[in-house]
Amino acid sequence: MAKKYVLIKVKEGLMPGLKTYYYTWHGDNPPDDLLSLKPIKEDISPWINYIWWDRPSPGVPAEFFAVAWLGFIYIDKPGVYRFYVTTDDGSRVWLDNKLIINAWKDQPPTTYVSQPLPLREGYHRLKYYFYNRYAFAQAVLGWIPPEGEPGVIPKERFYHSIGDKIFFTGIPDNYIVEVLPEETNRKRCVAHAGICGVTVSFNEMPLKALIRILSDNGEVIYESPVKLELWGGDEIRFAEVE
Repeated sequence: MAKKYVLIKVKEGLMPGLKTYYYTWHGDNPPDDLLSLKPIKEDISPWINYIWWDRPSPGVPAEFFAVAWLGFIYIDKPGVYRFYVTTDDGSRVWLDNKLIINAWKDQPPTTYVSQPLPLREGYHRLKYYFYNRYAFAQAVLGWIPPEGEPGVIPKERFYHSIGDKIFFTGIPDNYIVEVLPEETNRKRCVAHAGICGVTVSFNEMPLKALIRILSDNGEVIYESPVKLELWGGDEIRFAEVE
């Protein structure tokens, strides 16, 4: 009788909150691409709803600082949404790699609203850049849902991945794990000491893919019956069914 196998997610890579990177800057113009800079501090933010009269975080100055928030917004009801920021000084917001709000300038607290955006149910990539010149800063991210009142996006909607690798354990040495998404090229790794990992970038998550396990002689010994939703930091165990 042929052996039967199963994949079990034993560690979840998706966690509440947004990755938060703090920077300093100098000169007349704020930096254009924050992620190209070296952050002075990293943290996790539960949401984006802040007024700072002084420094935004210990070790970060009250003036000439910038923040990048990275993560995902979970949409539980598909429909047409609009997003808004209230910002002092500048904000830029991307959703699913599309720039939806561009308010990158010095200004008193000002509110900007995006165009209507049809969104499917599920996770959507969020990138929010913010900068401040002088003391006092405000950064608020809200939405206008298809049903309901405008308001700050609540904490339970924000998530981040804890890493950039998906780990597979319980894999015999020299066996190959193939990750087969539709949108990007396949990923593969070769197991050593019972483990291997594939790299997944922020722009690829959530990665929905079939998983295939090949023996050391290239024979397919397992293929997932459906696509799995994968996040950086996931640990997935390959196990024989008794």
